[in-house]
Amino acid sequence: MFSKKIIQHIQKVDKEIKKNLLAREPVSLYKPMYYLLEAGGKRIRPVLLMLSCGAVDGKTEDCIKAAAAVELLHTFTLVHDDIMDNDDLRRGMKTVHREWDNATAILAGDGLVTVAYQTLLQTKSNRLKEILECFTDGLLVLCEGQALDKDFEEMDGVTLQQYEDMIGRKTAKLIEVSCLIGGMIGNADIREMEKLQKFSFSLGKAFQIQDDLLDLVSHKDIAGKPMGSDIVAHKKTYLTIYFFKHSAPEDRKKFMTIWGKKKILISDIETVKEIFIKTGTITAAKRRIDQLINQAVDNLHGLKNSEMRDQLEKVVLKIKKRNS
Repeated sequence: MFSKKIIQHIQKVDKEIKKNLLAREPVSLYKPMYYLLEAGGKRIRPVLLMLSCGAVDGKTEDCIKAAAAVELLHTFTLVHDDIMDNDDLRRGMKTVHREWDNATAILAGDGLVTVAYQTLLQTKSNRLKEILECFTDGLLVLCEGQALDKDFEEMDGVTLQQYEDMIGRKTAKLIEVSCLIGGMIGNADIREMEKLQKFSFSLGKAFQIQDDLLDLVSHKDIAGKPMGSDIVAHKKTYLTIYFFKHSAPEDRKKFMTIWGKKKILISDIETVKEIFIKTGTITAAKRRIDQLINQAVDNLHGLKNSEMRDQLEKVVLKIKKRNS
């Protein structure tokens, strides 16, 4: 999917991350920090950063430090998110707090965000102050999104508008930050930065709704976590919010019988899937993903470097089709 050059740069990003985490002591800190990174991951944010830089005619080789920084920051969010959600699996492996303990995982997350800043500060750009502001503001907005997500657990009647505001902060913001930093390193002008912002924000929201969908329709070996984990955790997702607004009373009653169980079985998840298919909930989620993907692609038009622009579009289409 990516050019040979981008693949080589991804390898350099991984090498940069490994160098920053495994060449340090104590091992009791840095091994848990590297644990999820070693497990793999799509490296979507580093790729988007480099391609955004290239799409405005910047040099992708100037992006290695910044690309490593956004992946480190993303991993920090995963580690802490897993603690808050009490999740057992991530990328098909035990979560950091399950492999070690909560205290170690919290410290590992703190270390990851700190090393992310150390790495970002090494970026050579005449817009470094702007890059740091973007990175810092993005981190705070991301925390706001996480807080809203937790708030929703105690709220009734969450609307799709409220939900999209939450995922715009929690998920889309870091994707936006990645693309904007790439644009800054490539010295994008105001018009190009606006295009990258709109592109990445729409893509980020589509990415999260796709995650909501995959949680229900994919298998454990694909999603890297048990199927229906959002249902088990009673999380407010695009699917559940849409369902409560558009379903008939008898369907809601059947769903609430499952939702109220202390132990939700795989057979229950299959029943929920059937209810969501019947009520058009799955179709609605797919339709919203398509709308957001189309918005993202529309904002790629007019970027300077057609080769990198085309690769950005391929990333979008790969996200749309992932594991579906």
